[in-house]
Amino acid sequence: MKKIIAVVLLAGATLASGCATRAVLVAPRPRVEVIGVAPYRGAVWIPGHYIRAHRDWVWVGGFWR
Repeated sequence: MKKIIAVVLLAGATLASGCATRAVLVAPRPRVEVIGVAPYRGAVWIPGHYIRAHRDWVWVGGFWR
């Protein structure tokens, strides 16, 4: 009986520890972009940024709007 209780407690502790893990995902530093001449008067530069794509960070380049 003691052996069964020990196995159940060990299995419960193993399962519970796997569920409590947590990963902190921080984006890499922003890239340095060369901002060219505005294509027209009043255009506004939208800076680039990273987005998550599955398990990787993907850079989305800046653009004029």
